[in-house]
Amino acid sequence: MASQSPPASPARPLASPGSGHIEPVWLDVSTIEEIIEYIISARHRGSESILSFQWQADRLDHLFEQLDTRLVELDERKIRRFEYDYESSTVHIDIMGESEFHYQVQAGLRDYIKNRLAERIATMDDPTIRRLMQSIEERGTFNILHERKIHKQADSEPRKHVERKARQYINCSDGKIRVALILDLQYPHMKKAWVSLLVAGSPSSGWVQHSELYHDDDLVQQPVGQVDLYLSDLVSLADVPTAFCRPSTVELAAGVTRNPTITITFERLRAIFRKARHLHNPTKFTMEVTDQEENPYEEAERRVAKARYEARIEMERRVAEERSEAERRVAEARSEARIEMERRVAAEIERLVAEGRLGAK
Repeated sequence: MASQSPPASPARPLASPGSGHIEPVWLDVSTIEEIIEYIISARHRGSESILSFQWQADRLDHLFEQLDTRLVELDERKIRRFEYDYESSTVHIDIMGESEFHYQVQAGLRDYIKNRLAERIATMDDPTIRRLMQSIEERGTFNILHERKIHKQADSEPRKHVERKARQYINCSDGKIRVALILDLQYPHMKKAWVSLLVAGSPSSGWVQHSELYHDDDLVQQPVGQVDLYLSDLVSLADVPTAFCRPSTVELAAGVTRNPTITITFERLRAIFRKARHLHNPTKFTMEVTDQEENPYEEAERRVAKARYEARIEMERRVAEERSEAERRVAEARSEARIEMERRVAAEIERLVAEGRLGAK
């Protein structure tokens, strides 16, 4: 996700939104608590700092996990962006967390994609395709190792920096990442938004869509368009049947088209944008009624709850009927047994009377 900012000199790694670059603050630290202390102090001062410090590679595995755990315990935002240089054993972290606006846009887009994928899975008859779709998991912010440096997923950063990282993800992930979707948000004014889609092997240097405007408060007629994602963008290309693959450059030139797995319309992107800025600043920005997407999971849960309730009622009805029928059968059996006993007693009396062993009355 990117923030729109004025043209600036080439962005340094981890540059903050709205600025060309920020010189890192070098720390002489050796413990997690020392790092935490500086982060909290700098945040409370409002400093937009990039922290750099030496940290041995064999101690790197749990560094960021421990930092995030301690920050959460202290009711502080997690570290969203970092890089690690193996050559110099240096960590670079951006201590300023993303805004509520950026977070809500990211969460809204994530939830929309998950919901559409769930719908496709529910209606997919082909078991092979259904298993492929079910194998797709949210991995959170993705880390990529390139040129002996770990790069954290782009967040609220200048456009050029995000686009550079997007290319790194696709070019340096051994085919594991085939598509990068970038939402470029004007900040802090939050009046405009653009979308870009970078795909491995696509024409125009990989850009299927590049900085297409999808929202502008100053426009009466908002742009019309959509972003298409294919199953081959989301799982290993070797496993995906041709019918679910994004058309190649040659296929597009030949006029080949296929139905995308997930379509995100500009209208839905605008709804996510409007909802996010309303949550960021509810006194300044409003939402439209249609901006709140119905959650298919909630609807599914309602259907399941209703079905369970109806099943329970039906079960109780059947149990009551079976109990009543059992009681009727027991009563009938008892009545028949009593009648049979009375018949036998009467027959025995008649026999004894006939044999003279019992006087007739």
